[in-house]
Amino acid sequence: MNKKTSRSKTKKRQHRTTKAKRSRRPARKPSEAALKPEPGRRYFLHDGLRIHYWEWGDPNQETYVFVHGVRDQGRSWDHFLDALLKRGVPIKHAVAIDLRGHGDSEWPGTSRGYQHEDFLSDLAGLLKHLEKEPITLIGHSLGGSMCLLYAAAFPEKVKRMVLLESLGPFARADDEVPNIIAERLKGRDYVEIPFPHESLESAARSLQKTFPLIPDPAALHMARHGTSYKGGRYRWKHDPILRYRTTTAMSEGQIEAFIRRLKCPILFVYGTESDFMKSVRGHRAQLFPNAKIVPVAGAGHHIPHEKPEELAEIVVPFLIKGE
Repeated sequence: MNKKTSRSKTKKRQHRTTKAKRSRRPARKPSEAALKPEPGRRYFLHDGLRIHYWEWGDPNQETYVFVHGVRDQGRSWDHFLDALLKRGVPIKHAVAIDLRGHGDSEWPGTSRGYQHEDFLSDLAGLLKHLEKEPITLIGHSLGGSMCLLYAAAFPEKVKRMVLLESLGPFARADDEVPNIIAERLKGRDYVEIPFPHESLESAARSLQKTFPLIPDPAALHMARHGTSYKGGRYRWKHDPILRYRTTTAMSEGQIEAFIRRLKCPILFVYGTESDFMKSVRGHRAQLFPNAKIVPVAGAGHHIPHEKPEELAEIVVPFLIKGE
């Protein structure tokens, strides 16, 4: 081989190498590449029930746990989680539980399995199953109450916490407790109303009748993941008894004792249209140690569904910088 031919082949190789380098896509930011769009289905056995949860990303990374509200389910966090990732929160492992009687988790055999302590047990069972601590907890409504109770019971296991429209369970007066216990002992004494819908759009509209601030795309997303198709109709996956009964027998003093035990940084967010801060639980916001309290203008009770982008703008600085 002569030198001219050798130099020609060398130039061709260099040209191909240079072209290949130029054609490569720029590397994505770690936060953008952290999670796949579709989570995986996971289950664990707890308290005699098969509990379902959704999992995104690498379980060896730091874990963010999302806990939904009553009659909701884990995929309702999708839009809010996407909004966090778009803004650079380096979430590489996220988990969203379906509490008992919700989503794809099993239902307990009696209504006695739907006390706040039972839902708290589901969260504790998930975290024991994951074997991860400390973790970041993000909870809405009922889910936020469970996050609060867990973080107070085990302060060393929670790194930080975001509470959305939640300041703990409703308190019960002493005189109410006997009736609550009596209701628990009665069991499933209710008339089941299946609420069938001919289409997902119909199911979404029914949701918006109760919560009109939820926009069409979010309502349809909730219907898509929150219903099952059977007998030519769509039915909400949650146990119908959850429309009537989830109770706690804790007094206000007991709940405030939990609040005083909290150690981690806390961000509490509420919607200006929900009247939550005017409720009997609103005064508790002043009791929280290490808490920042921020409203979302124009949002009702379902902030993650109604205003995911605006909510993310508030939550991102807290998750990244602790502000």
